[in-house]
Formats: sequence, C-alpha cells, structure tokens
Amino acid sequence: MKIKHIINAVLVFCLLASSSCSDYLDKMPDDQKTMDIVWKSQKETEAYLYNVYSQLPDDINIYSGSPWVGAADELDVVWERYQTASINVGNWAPTNVYHNPWPDFYQSIRASFVFENNVDKSFQLTESLKKQYKAEVKFLRGYYYWRLLRQYGPFVLIDKETTFDDDWNKYPRTPYDRCVEYICQMMDEASADLPFTWKSSPKWLGKPDQVACKAVKSQVLLMAASPQWNGNPDYASFKNPDGTPLTSTTYSEDKWRQAAAAAKAVIDAAASSPAGQEIRLYKNNENGDATFNPYKSVRDVHLAKWNCEVLWGTARGENRDISELERHMTPRPGGWNGLGPTQRIVDAFFMNNGRTIEDPASSYQETGFAQSAHPNWKRDNVDEVRSGNSWGNRVGEWNMYANREARFYASIVYNGRPLPQVSNDDRNVYSSNKNKNGWGRVELYSSGVSGSGSTDHSSTGYLMLKFTHPDSNPYRDQFGSWRQHTYIRLAEIYLNYIEALNEYDPGNPDIQKYWDLIRERAGLPSIFDTYPDIKGNKAKQLEYIIRERQVELCFEGDRYFTTRRRLLSDKVDTQRPEERRLYGDNGGMYGMNVLAGDDFSSANFYNRTRFETRVFMKKMYLWPIPQSELDRNKSMVQNPGW
Repeated sequence: MKIKHIINAVLVFCLLASSSCSDYLDKMPDDQKTMDIVWKSQKETEAYLYNVYSQLPDDINIYSGSPWVGAADELDVVWERYQTASINVGNWAPTNVYHNPWPDFYQSIRASFVFENNVDKSFQLTESLKKQYKAEVKFLRGYYYWRLLRQYGPFVLIDKETTFDDDWNKYPRTPYDRCVEYICQMMDEASADLPFTWKSSPKWLGKPDQVACKAVKSQVLLMAASPQWNGNPDYASFKNPDGTPLTSTTYSEDKWRQAAAAAKAVIDAAASSPAGQEIRLYKNNENGDATFNPYKSVRDVHLAKWNCEVLWGTARGENRDISELERHMTPRPGGWNGLGPTQRIVDAFFMNNGRTIEDPASSYQETGFAQSAHPNWKRDNVDEVRSGNSWGNRVGEWNMYANREARFYASIVYNGRPLPQVSNDDRNVYSSNKNKNGWGRVELYSSGVSGSGSTDHSSTGYLMLKFTHPDSNPYRDQFGSWRQHTYIRLAEIYLNYIEALNEYDPGNPDIQKYWDLIRERAGLPSIFDTYPDIKGNKAKQLEYIIRERQVELCFEGDRYFTTRRRLLSDKVDTQRPEERRLYGDNGGMYGMNVLAGDDFSSANFYNRTRFETRVFMKKMYLWPIPQSELDRNKSMVQNPGW
C-alpha cells in the first residue's frame, strides 16, 4: 500500500486531476498532447509532482508492507501469508522475491527527471515554486536511490531522463562509492533550493527541507563507512561483466570521518534552529506538562504532532493504515494479536538503574513474581495508566519485567500488563471471567483470551506497543488518531554520530555528550557513570552503542540494517547460550512458552521457548535482484550468492 498522504495537498491534487494520478507515469514521453496538458495546468503539474512522491515507502505497514522489522531479530509476524515468514526461513530466491520496490523506484526516478526537465514550461507556476519543486524531485531521486542502495547494494545509476524503449543492456551496475557520491550530490543540490525547515509553513509539512537532506546524507555515509561496505573481503569478486569492481575491499578510516561529519552537520543545524522551530530531542514537557516524564517522552515522540525531534516524516492523518497497525498489535478481541517482539529485544532493554540484565549488579531477576512495584508505578488507577503518569510493573507481575527502563514499558506488552490503549468501559472484554476486574490485563498465557487458543496469537508471548496511541481503543474505534510517520528523527543522528566517532576517536568527549542526552531522555544515568571502565575503549563502547541503537530505535526499521552493515547477522554469539544471544539471525528465536499457563500465576508460561528456527546465509546480507530485471538487462550482475 502506497502512502496516500504526503501532505494535505497531495490528496487534493490527485482527486482534482482530470486523469488519475497513476496514469502520468505510464505515458510515453513523446505523447506530446498528454505532456502539454501536464505542464499547462498548475493542478496537473503538481499532480505529476505528487506522483513522484507516490513511491515513498510505507514503513509503518510492518505486518504486510515493509519487511525490515519482521525480518530482523526484534519481531515475529505470526501470519505466514505475510512476506517475512518466508524470508526468515530462507524460502526466497530471485524468482520469488518478496518486497520488490526495484521497478517502482526506477519508475519514480525517471519521473523525477521528466518533471525536472519540463516544469519550466508551466507558466502557471511562479519561478520560486518551480525552483522549490525541482529541489523536491532531486531529493526524492536521491532518496529512492538510497533505499535501493541499502536493500540491494550497488544499483544501476541513471542520471538523466530515459525513454521507455531505451536499450537497458547498456546500463550495468554502478560501483558502490559512486552510488554514494551521487546520492549525496542530490541531497546537496536539493538542499541549496529548500528552506531550512518547513515548520513555519504548515501547509508544506511532510516535504523535504535542508535538515532532511542533511539527515539522509548521515544515513548514507554511515552505511558506507560500516564493515559491510568498508573493506569487506567477501565482496572481492563482486564485479560487473567487464571486470569493474562494484565495491572496494580496502578499508578507509576516512569514511568514518565523513560519516561523523555528516551527522555533526545535522546536529549543528539543529543547534542553530530558530525560535519556534527548534530541533531537539522531544520531551513530554514540550507540550505543556509541568514535570518531565521519561515514559511519556519516549512514547509520545512518535505520537506528538510534528514534534521538535522529527527531522523528516509524512502525514498519516486519521486513516486506516495506522489503525491497522494498532489492531495488529492489540490483543483479542479488539485487535488481531500477531506482532510479537522476540525475547532478544525484551532482554536488550536496560534496567531502571541503567544496567543491562546480564550485569550481576543490575538487580534483575529472571523468575518469580515481583514483591514490589516499579518506582514510577505511583497509583493503582487505570486513568493514570492511560495518561502515562503511572508506569512500570505492578506487584505480582513476573520479575523479568520488573524495574525496567521507560523505553521497555513504552514498547512491550507482556503477560499480565494492563493495556494502555483501552477505554475503561471496554477493559473487561480483554479478560476471562476470573479476571474481569476493570484492569484489562492482557492474557497471553495458553488459555487466556489472547492466548494460543485464540484465532490469532503472538508466537512469542509478547505484543508490540510502540506507536500505539493511548486513546486509540481498537475495540471500538475504526480509525487511529492523527500522527506523522517519522522517517528520520534526531536520536538516530546522535547515535550515528557517536558510532562514527568511536571508530577513529573513541576518546572524543562528544561521544558522552550526545549519548548522555539520549539516556537522560529515557530516564537513565550516563552509560559512563554506570560502566566507567568502557570509556575510551573502542570495542566496549561499540558493544553498548549497538545496544543503545537496538533499544532506542526498536521497531523503527534500524535493527535490520544495523546488524547487516555491521556484519552481525551471520555471526554466532558463542559467549551465551542460544536463548540469550545478543545477535545473529541464524538459528533459534525465543519468546515465552505460549502453549503453557492457565492464569497469570502460571510460572511455566515464563520459560524461554524457541518459537522459530531462522535461516540466514551470507548472501542474505543483500536482497536478490529479481530475475525479471536481470532478464531485461543482460549487463547487470546478480548479488553475490544468489
């Protein structure tokens, strides 16, 4: 499903256009009558522009549209009809490729050139709008190429308008570093003709601006500096038919410097943002709350409208897409009960004191029922739970979930937790007769309302909570509350910066400065106060940086690409037993024992249990190019191993 609300104007232009929006990209460029219509009318010209936007990925559709969360080690999508089920067990090939945006992205890339080369013919547009719109399509062209690069590796770089009957055999794949260079070039050229931010112009919110351009460059250059693409010997034979190497196998520290500089450029831009348009980490007291609350801060960064942390996003509106996401992760009977976080991501979250659960000093307990409530569980009041003023574990919940950090409670629904997104009147529908006490504690144990006996059920014994609005109430409401879909936010840029710095200057004080900001917003002490011995140690700092990314950016699509660019997906974490491994996408994935339990007090439910054995081979570091595309372009080589 394509994004239908880039900004408010998109739907208007599409509905008012005399031809359907999708028709434009199907027209031959020499169909002069059709093209004359496009450029003679502002309405038609802008409709064509929004078609260039139309292929922006629908990353929020993680159950059926975007595979990056379900194919990572952080989530299981229970329904086998969705693409991640086959990907995770290795049942895919160039002839049955899942999630294939290759032709769609190239269609929009071509359309971006058509628009750029013809928009000056539109006499109804002002010169300033023409300039702005050209910059927008350059951004989109670069962004589509970036999405191709991170999924497939080196792409076929088309840097000019082509015809539909062009000879594609003259377009081999372009070396990786040149692909990176071109994307960055597009971002620089677009940035020159875009405003610093659109926050002062609400009608343009959702369009790229200078900050978005800089943020995309940060993502691109971090990937280029990472081990997958920076001196990887596994790609030594990755060459075009004429022998041209598609990637360098020589390591370059300078790539990390470039990545750090790109992230710092975003940080510096944020620091210079004008009053009323501030860019900084979001906190709940941005919106009038008197007291800082880490739980509400990490929850609402995805819910608060166009908040100060969003670097680029698109308006979702009050539409079916977000409601469906919430339904997929809400238990029965109000939801579809099938987006199950893995035990690995549950284990990754820190304790409330900032320590990892593996740390003997963390006070973590694996078994038993909590004898005391979380320090931030302040009231036994359902309204306070929905508001976020009271959060954490209650007395009697399993110790594994006790005294964890705010990001854990903002992201994970576990057995026995009261559902935040349910109205008081509907809480008892989620409970069996013995538990109808107005709390609506989710019953994920075997015989529970949302357990393995229900039509759909989590395979892991958990449900995803992140992105869920506390007022959504899926049992009653068909549509979700308004919010944007955030592509890039400032916390990611901070993490990009400290990761890049760590590679060549692990003692740099900026590592602590920006890392502390992320942890402070989450209500945690500095990692260097908790673990002072890691300071300046590149390997130890990297371990915790990767974990911080895993937690801060969970379910946002980052984990899939982080484990691949860092070459962790085919590795085996031999330091720990399989059920407690921190990385590696090959082998057992674990959750709770969903086939056990007849009450919240059933301790046998809380045993780590393998729910799936996943398959990962080195070739899966890159997506296979569809065979149909290789048949069309004989000069294009397949990705290694496929």
